[in-house]
Amino acid sequence: MDSYTGFRSATLASAALTFALAGCGDERRADDPFDTAEGSATDSVSTTATTSGTGSGSSESTTTDPTVADSSEDGGPKLDVGAMGTDGTESGDCMGRPCSCTGVDLLFVIDNSLSMNDYQVALGQAFPSFADAIIAALPPGTNLHVGITSTELGYSNFGSTFNCEASGNGNPQEDFYITPDVTDTGTNGAQGRLYVANGLPYFEIDTDAPPAEVQALRDWFAAAANIGEGGSNIEMSSAAAAWATDPANATTNEGFLRDEGAVLVLFFLQDEPDQSDAPGLSMQETGAAMLDKIAAAKSACGGLECVVAGGFVDQGCLDENSLGALLTGLPIAPTTQELPEDDENVDPGYFEPLLTTTLTQVIAQTCDDIGPEG
Repeated sequence: MDSYTGFRSATLASAALTFALAGCGDERRADDPFDTAEGSATDSVSTTATTSGTGSGSSESTTTDPTVADSSEDGGPKLDVGAMGTDGTESGDCMGRPCSCTGVDLLFVIDNSLSMNDYQVALGQAFPSFADAIIAALPPGTNLHVGITSTELGYSNFGSTFNCEASGNGNPQEDFYITPDVTDTGTNGAQGRLYVANGLPYFEIDTDAPPAEVQALRDWFAAAANIGEGGSNIEMSSAAAAWATDPANATTNEGFLRDEGAVLVLFFLQDEPDQSDAPGLSMQETGAAMLDKIAAAKSACGGLECVVAGGFVDQGCLDENSLGALLTGLPIAPTTQELPEDDENVDPGYFEPLLTTTLTQVIAQTCDDIGPEG
């Protein structure tokens, strides 16, 4: 942890689903696989919120207005985080300790294939309001970790999707399910490894940190979220999230994931359907296996009761792919929203309602529910 001195890394996150269309162009990886271009932001489109019940095996999408959220009498968001005592801890008999969780680990799983640049830029621009909201919603002193990984397991410079299944360079999608326990590709941010930006694999911060440290988090996230478009065009978001919690990545991801007393937030940003497909398993069976991997990493906390998910993705193929199976297996219903169709005109304000109200409320409530470590 000495390399993180001066900063303390941060986190939050939640879920998303995907749609199947061809759309990965035939372009090869540049010398710098995470080279980026400037993005723009101006447009927005209709949204849907997708919820899924525990083990239901199905998803229900309903059209919603992302600007509408539960509110208190004064019009502000209603966040159930408990009353705060004069000593900075929640009121109530908690044996002299905080009543809420002690940590939140926010993992952003970001598609780094072609056509994603402006989505990445807009997410980075929307992040400051999310950071402010989550810091305000959680008790002072709650420790946050914020990390990013890409949707790449194995690399393909070309991909196409038909009937919810993809192929890359003529090979089936399962050929690109290359896991770090078997072959370490060494690519920054691939196979569930945290993406190192400005020398940090993740950012750590307390909710009562001074303004300068909060600004440092904003700056770091803007750089890390713009992970580029040089990644694989076979995108495996659910597998990337699960392998980020696996001991196979313990070296690169050391310290990021906490178990007891910490909420794990999985946030997905992807414009293609999830193509996670382990050899010998169906996509839904792969999703169930990924869910088991995440649950094992949170066993001391209470398993999946400590996991929140959400995000922004083009929705479709949800009943068939791995990410859909993962999300429907979560006890806490994930919230997802449609990505704007025009990837060249993405308004960062489009991301803010889900991030700063819906997702923030779920994170704060889950933190309140699971309690502190020990």
